[in-house]
Amino acid sequence: MYKQLMLLGLLLARPMYGQQIREVIETHHELFANHIKKPTIYYQLEKLVADGYLDLRREAVEAPGPGAAHEDVTLRERDMYYITAEGRSYFYTLLRSMLSTYAPGFSELEACIYFLNHLTPEEAETLLRERLENLLNQKTDLLQQTEGCQGTDIAHQLVYGHKLALLEAEINWLEKTLRQLPTTYAMFLHSHQ
Repeated sequence: MYKQLMLLGLLLARPMYGQQIREVIETHHELFANHIKKPTIYYQLEKLVADGYLDLRREAVEAPGPGAAHEDVTLRERDMYYITAEGRSYFYTLLRSMLSTYAPGFSELEACIYFLNHLTPEEAETLLRERLENLLNQKTDLLQQTEGCQGTDIAHQLVYGHKLALLEAEINWLEKTLRQLPTTYAMFLHSHQ
């Protein structure tokens, strides 16, 4: 649903064609850009059109060409997406619902923990330390990104702050788990026999 929220929110500002939407996401919403690829954008746009939340109009607009001609901006036919009254209403419904509720999900890590007893204690520790290292690298990358965003709008600051809080919580949990792993693993193996 967050993908639909993002697309509708962008189209509240102005009508755009698909590649424009992708470029706005890549330029102004870099954290989100990693989670929505071009095919997904078009799939979601088609779904929003089919549900009546967007209108699709073929128009001549100033646009870059494909591939090597990308720098060549001229009038080109593009499918422009316009948000409808229903789309505007749906956007606000999603926004209010997603802001006010917490929907716990089941993560890949949680699924793996149920089967930890299928690994040796050494392998389990190695893999969890690998995960910790990856998270520490992600935290470093995120901190570098936030340094580059000083003076940006409050929305970006809040998004980066939320991402950082989630990373720190996962890092803290992993560090605690790794300290307790020998005892925890023995109890885990005993309880799953």
